[in-house]
Amino acid sequence: MEWFIIKKSKILLLALAAMIFISGCAMLEPPLSKEDRNKETKGTVQIGYVQWASAEASTYIVKEVLEEMGYDVEIPLLQTGLMYQSTATGKIDGFVCSWLPDTDTNYWSKYKDDIIELNNNYESAQIGLVVPEYVDIDSIEELKDHKEEFEGRIVGIDPGAAQMVVTDDKLMPHYGLEDWTLEESGGPAMTAELSRAIENEEWIVVTGWKPHWKWAEWDLKFLEDPDKIMGDGEYIKSMGKPTIKEDLPEVAAFLENYVLSTEELSSVMLEIQEGKDPEDAAKDFIEENRELVDSWIPEDK
Repeated sequence: MEWFIIKKSKILLLALAAMIFISGCAMLEPPLSKEDRNKETKGTVQIGYVQWASAEASTYIVKEVLEEMGYDVEIPLLQTGLMYQSTATGKIDGFVCSWLPDTDTNYWSKYKDDIIELNNNYESAQIGLVVPEYVDIDSIEELKDHKEEFEGRIVGIDPGAAQMVVTDDKLMPHYGLEDWTLEESGGPAMTAELSRAIENEEWIVVTGWKPHWKWAEWDLKFLEDPDKIMGDGEYIKSMGKPTIKEDLPEVAAFLENYVLSTEELSSVMLEIQEGKDPEDAAKDFIEENRELVDSWIPEDK
């Protein structure tokens, strides 16, 4: 009996040692590669966006929600034309910053047969030429009479933006601004230039849009566009690749439900502008608006 007890104790000790060894090995294992992590998730989703404040804020919100739903999410920063092309060819899965019916009309006309329309995620968008409130004109028609005050220039954004194409090809010739310069920069550079001019109460005109945090920061106004060269109001739409409903039905259903108000989108844009990391701003928004976020997620999920 004593021999049996000793033998049993040895067996238990050996089993315990084996368990400790296995646990230690597990602790020493290297972190999972991205490829291995993807095997444990629902897969990778790519949502492209352009360098507009509204697009950045909206895309980060979508990214955070999809990650909560179990996906790995990549958000490549692209120019507008490449974003449409990449979606149409299935290189990315979609985007939530299509401005229609006017701003992106050229890209939409080219790729609409190969892109799936999912939903209008924002209904009150607008583009145009913007000046500080103190500038003493109200219409684009008046610009040509004040070339000296504006130094004959319109401060633009990135050259691939559809708004730049419309401004250069249509709006400027239509209103007699052929001898003006449309300066290429980017969204952050444009707002930096606008800030400097306002600080010195200088006249400046920029390519602008709503929604954008600058409307909360400064007193601004759109110049009237009497002939509607830039259209009569816009909406922002979510788009998907040709096979998104077959390949990613849950993602497609989520994007069909995804809608933001001006107040909701502006709150995230402003936090990012004030220095908060876009990912953190999106996470905070989600936590503070859980009921809204839950309404976007398909019910059966």
